[in-house]
Amino acid sequence: MSSKSIAQPDINSSEFLEYLEHALDGPVVLQKPMSPAEYMAILSAINASQQDSGYEIMENSAFTIVQHSRALYFWLINYAVRVFSGIYNEAAVLQGESLLTYYLKQWKHFQWSCRLLSNLFTSIDKQWIEREWNTNYMCVAETLVQLWYRYLFKPISTRLVSSAMTLINSERSSGVIDSMLIVKLYKSFMELRPLNMPEIHVNYREYFGVYIRYYEMPYIDAVVRYIDSNIHNLRTANKLRQYIEKLHTLVLQEEQHAKQYLCPESLVPLQTHINNEFLIRYIEPINNLVTQMVMDDPDGLRISYALLQRFEKYSVLQHLQTEFVSNARDSILLNCPKFPEDGRASMSEFTLNAIAYLSDHYELGKATINALFNGNLIFDKAFEHMFKELINSNKVENWFKVNPARLAAEYCNLVLKSRTTTELNFTDMLKKAMNVFKASSNRTMFYSFYSLHLSRRLINSTIITMDFERTAISIIYETALSIENEGEVSIAGLAAINFDKHKQMISEISAQQPHVELENCQASARVLSEEVWDSVKPDADRNIVLPKQLSKACDQFSTHFNNRVIKWQWRHTTATAQVHFPQSKSKYAMFTFVLNAFQVAILSLFTEPMAASDDPVYTIQQINKETNISVERIDAELNIMTKAKILIRTQDGIKLNQYYNSKHQRIDISRIKAIIKRREEQKLECEVAENQIKYVTADIVHLMKSFKTISHNELFERVGSRRGNYFTVTMPLFKAAISKLLDKEYICRNSDDLNVYEYLA
Repeated sequence: MSSKSIAQPDINSSEFLEYLEHALDGPVVLQKPMSPAEYMAILSAINASQQDSGYEIMENSAFTIVQHSRALYFWLINYAVRVFSGIYNEAAVLQGESLLTYYLKQWKHFQWSCRLLSNLFTSIDKQWIEREWNTNYMCVAETLVQLWYRYLFKPISTRLVSSAMTLINSERSSGVIDSMLIVKLYKSFMELRPLNMPEIHVNYREYFGVYIRYYEMPYIDAVVRYIDSNIHNLRTANKLRQYIEKLHTLVLQEEQHAKQYLCPESLVPLQTHINNEFLIRYIEPINNLVTQMVMDDPDGLRISYALLQRFEKYSVLQHLQTEFVSNARDSILLNCPKFPEDGRASMSEFTLNAIAYLSDHYELGKATINALFNGNLIFDKAFEHMFKELINSNKVENWFKVNPARLAAEYCNLVLKSRTTTELNFTDMLKKAMNVFKASSNRTMFYSFYSLHLSRRLINSTIITMDFERTAISIIYETALSIENEGEVSIAGLAAINFDKHKQMISEISAQQPHVELENCQASARVLSEEVWDSVKPDADRNIVLPKQLSKACDQFSTHFNNRVIKWQWRHTTATAQVHFPQSKSKYAMFTFVLNAFQVAILSLFTEPMAASDDPVYTIQQINKETNISVERIDAELNIMTKAKILIRTQDGIKLNQYYNSKHQRIDISRIKAIIKRREEQKLECEVAENQIKYVTADIVHLMKSFKTISHNELFERVGSRRGNYFTVTMPLFKAAISKLLDKEYICRNSDDLNVYEYLA
């Protein structure tokens, strides 16, 4: 297209209107992108026509420029109105997906035409519009946008949004739609920004008035209506549990749709409307329901939390957190082990059960927070705070009769001594103690007792493996470093001091031991630093009188260490002594005993008799004078040796059992002590069980007199409730009492139903 081939009609003539309409027909209803050559040809033709007709006026003809620019501006308005009216007429007969497709196609053409027409009418913008800025005239691009908004968009906006909502409803019903149509539609609404757009008082979103007024708000209203239509019956029927569950499903579904069919800034208004419409109105009944769910409905609690976390500024989450933590605390206290004052369980068994119980409930609480509340840090911190308060409370310490920090150290000691500890369960078992250790505020007590037990295990060689000991020390150190500093005491510094101390204890105990050999005597010694082994109390009986061979060995050790001050720990010594019993009826005459230094000193008085008597008898005072051992220690050691039947008590005093008999040739006195203690505990347990059977039997007789006939399960429950404040009635205990009454014919079984008992008068 060239300028010479186009006629030059007058601007006020109908020929010029036809000429310009013909020239602009391509840009307005553009079917394909124009090439630069075509664009320049149209621009050159219009400029040439304006120059040839005298419309490009000289500088002294400003009035003529204004007049002609105004005429061209109003012609452009009339032209755009005619085009937009034609588009509206075509859209009026369309609906649904075809309407959206047609509108988006015309919007794309309009955007291209706006850019092109702005360039074609540059002279209007620069020479006339700028002078008329204070009037109602706008630049060409803004004028076209305003005309599109007024004459095309507003008349069909309701139908556009309705068509989009219909497609979304179809998708909710598992229909297949072209989702990109809806995405392109809402983006076109955001791109449409007329000067007199709807006034929207939303921070940072004032430029999206058309989108908010004509798309976002109708979309949110449609979502609210859709959710309400699905849960209205549940709410009116007061089925709040089903209401929350259904609401949760619908909210998740609609939020997925919203992420696709709304801009990201619209998600917050959508959530706010859902909260106001379906949750905030029912805060009080939801609070009551959540309280009940904490007790017995974890699935409902998880769903409720997923909804309630949507509005943290309200008190609902705080209420849920308080209820959960309170319920967790009550659950821990409900069956928390108490110190067995009746002697039915040993201290070791109680320690293992108590630490395992506390740790298991701690792990359960943490797992519940992760499962139900998505690991919410607020819930997690509240639970941690509750557990710390519980561990450090007087209530728990009174129940345990010992501080939980000390109990954790005792637990570690039992794990590290038990032969049932393996590589598979070692770390998990130690972790249980670490849960209590982290919560305890008295960590200094834990370290003190752990050091004490570590020293005893190392000295007495009761460890499983040295690797276990090293691993345990590392786990304790790492756990301490993971704790936030509290108060003035540096937890990290305290942990580092004990870490180095415990490592040095293992290093010294593992060092090569000096060895001494004498006639009929071999001895070795461990040399330990007093500042490292401060948990080992000094021995009160230091200057005891030993047999000659052991005394010489001690002197040689002193010489070996350059006569340094050596403080012997006699109670931690282990000696092997051979004693001959010529009158023993056993197949052995010579027995080997594993003893400590005190026992060796006492036994040597009887195995090396004075010339005056071959069967000496000593009183405790005489033994004290001969050995320089305290009376209290002598009495304690004599109790062990007499129970082992090595020595016997007579009216005159203590003497050697000449008729000692044993099927073992080697006897460890320390093990005999443990066996005797276990037998005494078993005897006490039997006595307690017998007493409990008597009480249960009396309760059964009393109930049978009242009911005459009663079922097995009901009788068991009633007896358990009567005795619940004193001891737990187990099924074996109950059956033993029933068996006793059946044998004595106080009761009998019903001939028709063996699970029913009858009282025999």
